[in-house]
Amino acid sequence: MFRPPVRLLALWLAVCSGCAVGPDYRRPDLATPPAWRAEGAGAAGAADPDAALAAWWERFGDARLSALVERAARESVELRLADARVRERLALRGVAGASLWPGVDAGAEATWYSGDPPDSSLAALTALWELDVFGGLRRGLEAANADADAALEDRRALLLALVGSVATTYVELRGLESQIETVRRNRAAQEETRALTEAQRRAGLASDLDVERARALVSVTAAEIPPLENSRTVARNRLAVLLGAAPGTLDDELAEEAPIPRAPTELVIGVPADLLRRRPDLARAERELAAATARIGEAKAELYPRFTLVGSVGLRSEDVAKLVSGGTEFAGIGPSITWPVFAAGRIRANVRAANAREEQALARYELALLSALEETENSLDRHAREQMRRRDLEDAVAANREAVELARLLYANGLGGFLDVLIAERSLLESESRLVESETAVSTSLVAVYVAVGGGWQQAEALRLP
Repeated sequence: MFRPPVRLLALWLAVCSGCAVGPDYRRPDLATPPAWRAEGAGAAGAADPDAALAAWWERFGDARLSALVERAARESVELRLADARVRERLALRGVAGASLWPGVDAGAEATWYSGDPPDSSLAALTALWELDVFGGLRRGLEAANADADAALEDRRALLLALVGSVATTYVELRGLESQIETVRRNRAAQEETRALTEAQRRAGLASDLDVERARALVSVTAAEIPPLENSRTVARNRLAVLLGAAPGTLDDELAEEAPIPRAPTELVIGVPADLLRRRPDLARAERELAAATARIGEAKAELYPRFTLVGSVGLRSEDVAKLVSGGTEFAGIGPSITWPVFAAGRIRANVRAANAREEQALARYELALLSALEETENSLDRHAREQMRRRDLEDAVAANREAVELARLLYANGLGGFLDVLIAERSLLESESRLVESETAVSTSLVAVYVAVGGGWQQAEALRLP
């Protein structure tokens, strides 16, 4: 009976338990500011920001928005594509892991020297096992694991971006509906002014010029509605596509108008260092750095000998008809060593290239953090300043409404000119339209803040596609 060289296998296990060549990866400690600089981030250091950011879309208090987010997470075509990429990376990780184990081939052969039947025949199982003495295969598996992790982070990044897009588009849709309603309300008021002006003309208190000006203002205001309605259609279609449905699918579902989702007043986002664990793009960059570091060891391992155990068992016979019944058993095992004594500098050049790629990955990681800090600071500043703008516009709308009422009253009583009414109504429409735009921008800018800080990262797994 064949007995494998146990001592050789024990020696291999002892050797392979040692360190692999190349640098061991350590997550870099990147410096982050202690606090946000942007105005309006005063609540950033409040307790438990993760709880405040979990499912942040629900903080708008709009059940329709929450339902659309959950539906997008289930049915988005983009997420299906990302899932396929993740499965690809997991499969490649399995390929890298399989290289650590022996491979077995089955084969048979027959040899003719002259005539028929064959002069000899052979059937055997052959096993090849590369002993990962210097850790090249393990480094390859380490890199494949990091690549798979990066693909998962890509999927999470896409999910959070999808949630942000759904929320932003939904808020914009409700803002467009408010814009249309504002324009229609002003047009109706201007129609009343036109009717009043015609009555004043019949009474000899207004001129034909006043009437034509009133009619022109009504027409100009009415002309603002079709572009807004087109933008509303575009927003509905965009939402449908984000949810993995054909354009127009959500028209009936979203036909009933609703107010703009109001941004919550409390803003709790944590500190800048939290970005490193929340934002999936930063996690992906870190995993890419880990993969690049492991590939340095994979490249360095090529400088050293490769040890392979080759073993075979089988039957041999001079008569193919007697191979099974009367064949001679044989078995054997032995080491194989290959060493690239001369490779014209190719291997060392590959090592230098791997080191350069690791440096690039580190730079990309640092740059990703700087970009994340920039994006968050900008979004915080925009949100704070948009809130200031909204307050000023609210005052302007209140003042313009008073001005319109006063101008109409004076004009109806013959104490004021029609031009005063015209200017007041135009100013009111402009200020009300700007206020609706600002209310929309306040909510969308808060969505941008939540996305910038990686909000909802704890919910990413809960929103995974089945």
